[in-house]
Amino acid sequence: MNSSRSFFYGYLLLILTCGLNSSRTFAAGVELEWCLDHFPPRQSYLPGQLPSGPMVDMMQKLAKQSGFVLKFSTPTPAARCLLQMQQGKTDLMTDLLWSEQREQYMLLLPFDEARGETLFVRKDKPIADQSALKSTQIVLIKGRSYTKHFMEMLQQQEVTVRTADDLQQAMAMLHFKQVDAVAGPKQISENLLKDNPRLKASIMLNPWQTEISRELQSHLALSRLSPHFDLHLRISQQLQKLVAANETHFYH
Repeated sequence: MNSSRSFFYGYLLLILTCGLNSSRTFAAGVELEWCLDHFPPRQSYLPGQLPSGPMVDMMQKLAKQSGFVLKFSTPTPAARCLLQMQQGKTDLMTDLLWSEQREQYMLLLPFDEARGETLFVRKDKPIADQSALKSTQIVLIKGRSYTKHFMEMLQQQEVTVRTADDLQQAMAMLHFKQVDAVAGPKQISENLLKDNPRLKASIMLNPWQTEISRELQSHLALSRLSPHFDLHLRISQQLQKLVAANETHFYH
């Protein structure tokens, strides 16, 4: 009997030890790359430095709780990150709006509100309210997602929509009075103005802003072609815990 018990407890100890070692190997071996760029104040990522900031802290905590090692890409513009996500050459992105097209090649997990449709105007010509949009010209940036609610509102107010290849071109159009407003991402736009004194002298955040649509959520994205896509349930569960603990909200 004692021999049988000894064998049983020895066998049980072996299983537990193997399970623990397997878990450690899994956590140490599974590596997911986060494709990111310099995006203060959420994350600072300057050449020759490791990324830092509240978004980096959140992603590191998510990785630890989900059981994978977080790897940082080199500083990479968002458009290139999206292409790499589509090709399965990187695993994760943050701060993305939902779109039907993106959902085809990424799993999008909401974690925060976004400010992707923030209005910027010339300082000498602010927009007072929604009715003041009537017959104005607003420039949108190619490649950015705008919600159905926002586009319908522009149509109702008979706004003339123009497009720019990038945010800098859009702000230049506003500076030279070719349009009445730019609708773009709040933080990126403010950083652009901060770094360009000439634009900052003539352009400001409009005092009135459109209502925040439910569609305007910021998402964590996992490439559907990632070799570790099977972790999506675990990542989703741990992200929801961080959301519930109010550790993922960066707009106040």
